[in-house]
Amino acid sequence: MGDATQLWGLNESTLRKAIAYGKLVNGVDVCKYGKQWVISMDALEREYGKQKI
Repeated sequence: MGDATQLWGLNESTLRKAIAYGKLVNGVDVCKYGKQWVISMDALEREYGKQKI
């Protein structure tokens, strides 16, 4: 999640809320490995547009 927050200029809380509210679907757009969330680039671009940085 850290890389995504830097590349898109988002807060981690924004991504966590997107997962909690179903905007990013667990098992489709995101997967959790231990304590680390992995988010697909396609899902990030779909929801937040192209990379900001």
